[in-house]
Amino acid sequence: MSPTQNRLRLRLRPGIASRTTIAFSVTALGFALFLTVPSSTLRASTDCSSLGVELQDSAEFTKVECDEGSFQHGDLFGSYEDISARNSHSVYAVRHEIAGTHTYIIRTDPQTMLGSSFSKSESWSTAPGGNGFSVARFKGWLKGYPDFPFSCFGFVRYSGHVNQSTGYRHGLFGFYCDTQTDGISDAETNRLIQALQLHFE
Repeated sequence: MSPTQNRLRLRLRPGIASRTTIAFSVTALGFALFLTVPSSTLRASTDCSSLGVELQDSAEFTKVECDEGSFQHGDLFGSYEDISARNSHSVYAVRHEIAGTHTYIIRTDPQTMLGSSFSKSESWSTAPGGNGFSVARFKGWLKGYPDFPFSCFGFVRYSGHVNQSTGYRHGLFGFYCDTQTDGISDAETNRLIQALQLHFE
C-alpha cells in the first residue's frame, strides 16, 4: 500500500448506502503525518498553484507542500488535494475532497472530523468562521508530539449539495496549530481562514 493510500481512511455511515448513492467521509489522520516524518524524506509532488484551494500569504511558512490524487474503495471514489504548511512554531494542514459519481460527502462538525488526527484533544469551543466555514478552537496533542500541547483551531466547509441527498460534492477540512500557550485569537483565526482562497466554486 502506498503512503497516500495509507493516509486515507474511509468510513461508511450506516444506513445511508443505496444502489445509486454511497456516502463517504475521510478522517484527517493524514494531516499530521508530515509532522512525524523527517523533513529530508518529504517532497512536494504537486505544484500548489494547480490546486482548487490556495493558501495565500504563505510566506510566513518556511515549508509549503502540496499533493493531489484520487482514491477508490469499492463504490466509493473521488479525488483529493492536500496542502501542508509549517514553520518553527506552527503547522497548517488543509484537505479538499471532491466526490465522484454516486458518491457524496456527509456534513459533520470540526471535532468529529478532526479529533482523530490528535493523540489527545480537549476544550473544543466554537470560533469565528464566515464564508461557510464552521470553526472550532481547541487544545491538541499531535500524534508526533504526544507530550506537547498546541493551541489549535479546526475547520470544515461543505459546498455543492447533491440533489436528493444529505451530502455534498466538495468538502474542505483542516487545522492550524501553534506553540503559543494563550490560545489563538479571533483575529488570527479569521485571518488564517480568510487566507484560504477557493477556486472550485
